[in-house]
Amino acid sequence: MAKALGAVNLGVVAVSPPLTYQEDSCISAFRNIEAGFPLYIQSGATYGATSPVTTAGATVTNNAELIAGIVLAQLTKPGTGILVSDFGFPQNMRSGHPLFGRIESSLHQVVFNQIWRRYKIPKGNHSTGVSNSKRIDYQCGYEKTTACLLSLLSGANEIGFHGCIYGELSFHPIQLVLDDDVVGMMGRLLEGVEVSDETLAIDIINEVGPIPGTFLTEEHTRKWWKKSQFTPKSADTLNYQEWMEEDKKDCIEYAKERMEEIIETYKPEPLTGKDEDAIENILKEARVYYRKKNLISDKEWDAYKKDLKSPDYPYV
Repeated sequence: MAKALGAVNLGVVAVSPPLTYQEDSCISAFRNIEAGFPLYIQSGATYGATSPVTTAGATVTNNAELIAGIVLAQLTKPGTGILVSDFGFPQNMRSGHPLFGRIESSLHQVVFNQIWRRYKIPKGNHSTGVSNSKRIDYQCGYEKTTACLLSLLSGANEIGFHGCIYGELSFHPIQLVLDDDVVGMMGRLLEGVEVSDETLAIDIINEVGPIPGTFLTEEHTRKWWKKSQFTPKSADTLNYQEWMEEDKKDCIEYAKERMEEIIETYKPEPLTGKDEDAIENILKEARVYYRKKNLISDKEWDAYKKDLKSPDYPYV
């Protein structure tokens, strides 16, 4: 479908730690390489279960797994685009489940990012966007933000962050809106501090002088405040008295209002008739293929036919 629409698909190739590529991952790699798409090779172990428990040891197996995928891709088609990703977690030694949002994941990602900077291969971090909390709360916020900041400062090229809460098992649009403010702050950090004659503002400082001088009325302030300050869209920015006199909303309530506004006002760009025809042809071929392979049951097929006759479906 991506090829039919002229889009670029990032073909996911998932490693099965320790040190294994399953058949479906290899098939995914070959199909995406054949289509001319770059590969997104992802390895993520549970420390102490599918990799050594130590950060150093987990890095050894993680790197071996990813490098094997790169070698396979380049032997198949030299020059295939590559993005590697780390997605590892420590293990809860009491239950055996992975622990999300822990500093150990960030330590591993920092090491991973620094090593792969030396390899000069683009890298993504995806244990950054998850928390062990099951709801939108303080724990969710500090776990996600800490991981994102450390990934950013250690050199990740791509970070998975928006919307997830517990692992990748829960996702919420309100969390997504809140996360947008977090990455907006991170973006402002990346911009850094501009130092020039204009930003140093020596002439303005001399003109304003000491009290009762103020910079509020200066043109320099009007010009530069939006460039110098990031304004979050879902945060409580009222002072305490204003907050007491208003509805006493918190950031989650503001994010909910913003989510509802986005849903009400967003207008997706429709596909062209040519694009819709191309997608429909692919779907028809898929239905025939899976039906012949008995991978679609009679019950599922009846539901399919009912969907095809729906007024919301453009083709009958």
